Amino acid sequence: MTELNSPSSDRRWIEQVNDLLIQVARASLADIPTLPTAVSTSALPLARQAQAIQDQVATSPAAGANWRGTQQDWLEQVRQFLLELSRIALSDRPKLPENIAHRALSLAETAQDIQEALENGDEGSDGPGESHDRKGATDVNTRFDQLREQLKAEWGNSTEAGNPGWQQVLTLLDVAQTQYNDLRQK
Repeated sequence: MTELNSPSSDRRWIEQVNDLLIQVARASLADIPTLPTAVSTSALPLARQAQAIQDQVATSPAAGANWRGTQQDWLEQVRQFLLELSRIALSDRPKLPENIAHRALSLAETAQDIQEALENGDEGSDGPGESHDRKGATDVNTRFDQLREQLKAEWGNSTEAGNPGWQQVLTLLDVAQTQYNDLRQK
């Protein structure tokens, strides 16, 4: 059994969570939003591991060295989100909440910030704060670009490729990116 809260197990867990969150966001943005099949098998074990990390952080200051401030808040948000995904996946008629893609992407963004902080040896930082301020705009713009490419690929594969809604979605994404960049500069 791997030791919880060792930097390598934390990184592995964060990477697995990030991958699942990205899969959830992509699948929920598809023409017919669904949950990826991986959710039913991996969400609950990841949520249990999050609980185990929280328990160790609460009982051992040494174990909690990698988890401080906003990182602990993120850990609880991820645990709750994973439990919600498990309930949805196990229900008879899974119905996705409207904001699931936004929530998944937001949590995935924080996961990437935490991964970067761990890789840079900044384990004691308060999470996404400082590194996010420096690289945040670039990271978000990269995600906008990735989402744009994903949408274009789905548009090209869609049976409704002539539907003007596709162009509207891409235009809205451009507007959102411009608005975001304007807000970052203020």
